[in-house]
Amino acid sequence: SSKIINNKKKDELEPRPPLWKVWLLAARPHTLTASISPLIVGYHIATLMATSSTTPTPHLEQISTMWVSFCILIQLGTNLHNDYADFVKGADDEHRVGQARATQRGWLTPNQTAGGASVFLLLALAIGIQLAFPGTFNEQHEWEVDWLVIGIVTSSIFNAFAYTGGPYPLGYIGLGNFSIGYSGLGDLFVFLY
Repeated sequence: SSKIINNKKKDELEPRPPLWKVWLLAARPHTLTASISPLIVGYHIATLMATSSTTPTPHLEQISTMWVSFCILIQLGTNLHNDYADFVKGADDEHRVGQARATQRGWLTPNQTAGGASVFLLLALAIGIQLAFPGTFNEQHEWEVDWLVIGIVTSSIFNAFAYTGGPYPLGYIGLGNFSIGYSGLGDLFVFLY
């Protein structure tokens, strides 16, 4: 592809970082505050509510840790898929301004970046399933299901792909901010508790 050839010319001036650093740059960990901050607020609200309530709230720390892990994985998966989709769609080319994108620079192949995104999102799905099916039975001896959590998990994973991927990327048609806030990367998680 001509994109990769042009990127290789640029890379001759800038050496390729070590593989661990390439993955770190691609994952963009500096964006994690967007997913962690609302959870910190939500955790403190839940703690305050739990201390003033007579109803016990078992496993608050465990559930909070699972939500933090879920949100971090969604954020990292979204970042990697964004790197992949922007390169494939031609939005990230040799004229890109801003932070280096691993796929655009030729440091990772599109398949590697898409694979990394898939791993993070599958791990998020595994945690989301545990949150949606807490392992308890109701009075009718039926398995408890948290439908709100199922909605959050599925919409988060959908938005990870739809933000810059698919035939109508939300980020390209003016729904990017709505997608980010709705997908669990915004204030929604404050109210989960």
